[in-house]
Amino acid sequence: MTEPAPSLTDEWLGMQVLHHVRHLYKDNPDTADRVLGLIELRLGQRHDAEIVESRHRRRLEWAWFGFRVASALLGFGALVVFALVAVQFIGHGAPVEAGVSLGAGAVSVVAIFVTGRAAGPLFAPRTPPDKE
Repeated sequence: MTEPAPSLTDEWLGMQVLHHVRHLYKDNPDTADRVLGLIELRLGQRHDAEIVESRHRRRLEWAWFGFRVASALLGFGALVVFALVAVQFIGHGAPVEAGVSLGAGAVSVVAIFVTGRAAGPLFAPRTPPDKE
């Protein structure tokens, strides 16, 4: 048989707190109402903190994406500069230096891209709350 999914209150607070509040409500309803108000406030604070964390994570993901795009554009720009330098060498009658300039430049840019991709994202993927 499948068990019913726990409610949000049960999942965050645990059944012990709710059990104690039920007993407290029998003996002192005013105190139980105050405790329930505090629980409601705490649940609201946790919800707000989760919203802030998700916004922060999205911003980090966009920053990582921007970093990757900027590095790709800069790498392409560096290759264009190396090609222009090689064209100038060829224009002045030095094809060997043009080959060295373009080859060494291209290899260095490719090496940077390979090591940059191996580094991975700036933050580790988050595990779901039920796995923690």
